[in-house]
Amino acid sequence: MNMPADRSAPASAGIDATSGHALLPRAGRLVAILPRVLFIVTVLYGGALFWIAPRPPMVDVPQHAGQVMLLRDLLAHTSPWQNLVQINLLTPYLVGYGLALPFTFLMPIGAALKCMLTLAYFAFVAVCVGYRRYLHGDARLDWLFVPGFFGFAFVWGFYTFLVAAPLGILFIWLTHAYATATSVRKGIGILVAGTALFFCHGLVFLFANAIGVGFVLFKQKPFARKVFALAPFAPLGVLCIAYALWSRATDPLLGQTVPGIDVFKWGFDFQRLIALPVYVWGMNKGAAVYLPLVALMFAAPWLWRDRINADRSVVVPMLAVAFVWFLVPGTALKTAYLYHRFAVFLLPAYALMFCASRSSTSGAGHASSGYRSRASMVLGVGVQAAIIAGCWIFFANQTVRLHRFAIENAPLDKLLSQTEPGQRALSLIFDRASPAFRSTAAYAHQSLWYQAEQHGFVDLNFATFVPQIVRFRPGMMPLQPPALEHDPGSFEWTKDNGRQYRYFFVHKIGPLPANFFANNECDVALVVQEAEWSLYERRNCR
Repeated sequence: MNMPADRSAPASAGIDATSGHALLPRAGRLVAILPRVLFIVTVLYGGALFWIAPRPPMVDVPQHAGQVMLLRDLLAHTSPWQNLVQINLLTPYLVGYGLALPFTFLMPIGAALKCMLTLAYFAFVAVCVGYRRYLHGDARLDWLFVPGFFGFAFVWGFYTFLVAAPLGILFIWLTHAYATATSVRKGIGILVAGTALFFCHGLVFLFANAIGVGFVLFKQKPFARKVFALAPFAPLGVLCIAYALWSRATDPLLGQTVPGIDVFKWGFDFQRLIALPVYVWGMNKGAAVYLPLVALMFAAPWLWRDRINADRSVVVPMLAVAFVWFLVPGTALKTAYLYHRFAVFLLPAYALMFCASRSSTSGAGHASSGYRSRASMVLGVGVQAAIIAGCWIFFANQTVRLHRFAIENAPLDKLLSQTEPGQRALSLIFDRASPAFRSTAAYAHQSLWYQAEQHGFVDLNFATFVPQIVRFRPGMMPLQPPALEHDPGSFEWTKDNGRQYRYFFVHKIGPLPANFFANNECDVALVVQEAEWSLYERRNCR
């Protein structure tokens, strides 16, 4: 991840020869070292963000934590839920969950996922820097690899997507090398790497393979060589089609209308034109305050007089991002936020198109270029300093918000301390938003920490959905919890089989409606209430 020295700054004109010999080496060393040190420190700061909140406000992370612990208990034959769920190894989430599993034997599940996300972030930046070096790109643009990991996908807690992101960049790198000089050995490597990427995340797999195919079509001539060079991608396409058919055949929600879950939604409107640059920084319009920084990042290579790489195939990843941005639906096959999450690739794809201009790599040879050279140097340094400052402002803002959420969500600790392990619970989240983190859905799945930390089972559960590594056994899926996620007020004791739940985790501003748990079977008592969190327990069933 070390950022190479920025050689774009020329020596000051007008320094006499004697002092120049003494001062230029020192200035050169400072210019070389300072950006590199700042870059490394900033990336380390980014890695620390995952650790600020004990239970981070990343929406889906508690569900992923619950999946990992279900997997661990099922493998150890200690799960009280073996009659309810089963392991599903044919999943594109296999690698993300499989890598987290060993960490759970060394540390709590929350720390295990944070370790994986931290390593994924470091790997993402490292692979982007490595690919940029391979393309002989401008090292100053490495800063565009830093912030996007903490945008839309981070806030929504798309754990497996984030873990797959660096592997997707690595696969793109490998396919570029393959398309440049094809060989049987490289083709086999593409097939193996592509298969591994499929079991990391299906969407990243499709995105990276589309770019790989684009590289081949762009670089290989004539047509017959294009067809031959596409051979490694054919089995990967068959794998994708086979999985799509299998998932359709095993989807328990196929053909059902579930309130709050769209089957398909195009989601194209005027706001989409600026959506992806906003999603680099967050999940909603509040992140639009960083649009000037995005504009500066996009302008930087032109202000530095960089040039598009002589290998024009480098534009393929950016074209793929643009295709996703403007043409991919927001929801398809009941999978939401399809195009939004790809904001993580926007800035890297753009940065990887450019090479530093010859003047920026010629060192002190332009020391006598006069006023224009000095003005160019000042502009270049100023732009880089502004980008660095913008990244630090963004990380500082994330730090404050994460710390405030940790305080805001502290009452959940007290609720969890009042529960016994290994019980079934129902999550009733009336108010999903977090004012502290400025997220509209931070509390949506926080109840799942009971499952992750105390071996319970909480509905709504991701075991409902096809891609998960632990799924409900046939006929065991609850009828209503997917609907209750979006409309908890529709809960009815008999219809929703309230008797099967010992605990009810409620997050609501204000009290529950009178007789909310009214029934003729069991008593339901309030165990503890802290701030907006309440824990109810089923007792004395008749």
